[in-house]
Formats: sequence, C-alpha cells, structure tokens
Amino acid sequence: MLPNGFRVGGICSGIAKKNEKKDLALFVSDSPASAAGIFTKNVVKAAPVLIDIERLKKGDKFFGIIANSGCANACTGIEGEEDARNMCLIVEKSFNFDRGSVLCASTGVIGQHLNISRGKLERSIDLLKSSIGTSVESENDAVLAIMTTDTFVKKTDKRIKFENGEVKIWGCIKGAGMIHPNMCGLSTNLHATMLSFILTDAEIESETLQKVLENSSEKSFNCVSVDGDTSTNDTVIVLANGQSGTGKLSRSDLEKFEKVFDELALELAQSVAKDGEGATKFIEIEVRNTKTGIDARLIASTIATSPLFKTAMFGADANWGRILAAAGRSGVMFNLSKVDIYIGGVQTFKNGKVLDFSEAEARKSLLKREVKIVIDFKAGKENSKYYTCDFSYDYVKINGSYRS
Repeated sequence: MLPNGFRVGGICSGIAKKNEKKDLALFVSDSPASAAGIFTKNVVKAAPVLIDIERLKKGDKFFGIIANSGCANACTGIEGEEDARNMCLIVEKSFNFDRGSVLCASTGVIGQHLNISRGKLERSIDLLKSSIGTSVESENDAVLAIMTTDTFVKKTDKRIKFENGEVKIWGCIKGAGMIHPNMCGLSTNLHATMLSFILTDAEIESETLQKVLENSSEKSFNCVSVDGDTSTNDTVIVLANGQSGTGKLSRSDLEKFEKVFDELALELAQSVAKDGEGATKFIEIEVRNTKTGIDARLIASTIATSPLFKTAMFGADANWGRILAAAGRSGVMFNLSKVDIYIGGVQTFKNGKVLDFSEAEARKSLLKREVKIVIDFKAGKENSKYYTCDFSYDYVKINGSYRS
C-alpha cells in the first residue's frame, strides 16, 4: 500500500543499546518530492530538528528521510549537528542524491551522541539501501526502527479516487511517552518523542503541502497528549512525489485530498494516545459550546494533562470534580451555572450542580478500554477534541528507569 515511487525499510545498526533492535530507518522517493514539516516549539531543539528546518526553508526538492532510534541527538552541540548532517550526507552519496536533499530525525535519550563510527554508519546505510522495498515487511521494519517504548507498529494508509486516477497516502508514527506535541511550521517562531512520516504520490507543491499539514495538525497531532511533556525532537514530515499520474490536483480534488489527509493524520495521532506508556485506557475529551475555539482547545488540553484526572481514569473513578477543577484553572472564564459534564455517557453534573447519578453505572463505563468525556459550557458554538490516556503504575515504572 505504499504510494507509487516510494521504498522504505529498517535495520539494526548498533545505535540503540538493545541487542538486535532495529534502530535505523530509511524512507526514499525514487523521484524528487515536495516536502513539508512541522516541528517542536520546545526551545531546546534536537540537532535533526535544526537541520530539517534549515533545509526545508530553502524550499528544495527532497529524496528521503533517514531516522534513528536509541539516541535523540539532542543537547549535543555542534558535534550533534555534524552527526545529523553526516547521516543525511551518507544517504545522499550512497544513492547519488543531490546534497541537502535528505531530511533526518532521531528519538531516544537526550544528551547522548550517536555511538556509531562514520565507517560503520556508511556500512549500515549501504545494507539499508539494499533492504528497502515496498512490501508490508519493509513497512514494518521501517516503523520498528523508529520505535522506543511503543508496544505496536503504528501505520495507516488511504486511497483517493479521482476522475483521472488514484492517489495514495501512507503514514507511520512512533510515540508512547514524552508526548504533548506543540508543533508549527516554518513561517512562524518555531513551534519518548513523536515522529511521524507521511508519504503520498499526489502532485502538490511544497507551499500547498505545508498548509495542508499545518491545518491538519491542529486537529490531530497537536490534540494528543500522553503526559504533558513536549519533546525536543517532535517531527512530522510529508513527502509528495507526484508519481500517481493524476497530475496537479484541482481545487476540488485538493479539498478531497485534504479531507482524507486529515483522517489519516487523526488515526496516527490517536494511535499514540492508545499506546501511551503504561496506559490502560484511551480517552477522548470533547469540550462543547465555548465562546471561542481557543477557549475550547485550552480547556480540553488542561484536562488532558491533569495528573489527578488521569489517575482517576485509571482507577475508574467518576471524579467530575477533577474535570471541573482542571477547566477552572485553564485560564478560560466561564459561567459555572451553565456547565454540564458527562463521563462515559453518564451525566454527572448539570447547570453547575452535581446530579444524583449512578456511581456503579459510571464506573462500568470507565472500565472500558475507550472512554469519552464531554463538558458542555453552553456559552457559544465552538468545540474542540483532545485525545489522551490514563496514568497507571506502569507509567512510573517505565519512566523511573528510562535511561537504563
């Protein structure tokens, strides 16, 4: 299901500490591709993020993405930037691509340098070059190579029928902890890590592709949180090589493309929350009827990142007070006497007052794998959704010994 003209793969290079773990992935287009990217707004940006921003701002065509797990290459200074450039350069030389036409990404422990010699990295990339392909196995190998604490391969694909042919979109993502993406594009001050790579054979110029990605991220990647921590490495890159044969998309076709792209991005983002470190529940938070969209988004984000709310969800405790308290400290002013709260379909709070609801029924709904929380402010017409997970004992265990 890879789009036309793309090949992917992943191998074990020795960058990661774990023996035999795939840790080096490659995503290659056989022809020059338009590219778009969004990156972390964290002031502390990893070397690959800095390199990608620099390259994408030039607006050139690109041939691929090289990505590693096992080392974030963050807080590594000039040496780290050189390591990131070298990763790209070795791929460019191996494939005879233009200089500066490969992007990069890393994930893993902050503050460590890539523990691989240039010679060994060259040999690994030559091996990777010979192993990339279009099979499901190749797809899985590529995703496995960027995973850290993830428990399953996260990827999805879509097909879009047009009058003059078919366009394919394929995407993968990694992320289970250190997840609270806060990303933006290249035209503003720049907004375990979330990495996502999306490939399409649609013919779209970079400027339009960038707008599609930025608009989509506001409804997907930037609306997911595992623990409220924004990584130094968050990266989403899209490549579009135009190999579908449908030609440049018309305005109506582009609208159709954007709708399907949004669906794919949302599926990828939700899969991260579903695989949150130690998570037992996937939680959708819907804030309804606020005065502004910003208000709705801020309230939803505040609830999604509240440790008290997330631990209550783990314990299947219909503690509406924690939801309301988080909304109250979000910075958004609202009329308490109009607020309604629903937990797992059970209304617990109405017009500013607690209801005599069934605790047993609410608990039963909270014991399910997927839970929906709704807060209605009845103050306007704006809505927002946010996706998160619960906090369990295992989250603490995983992150208490992450470096080891």
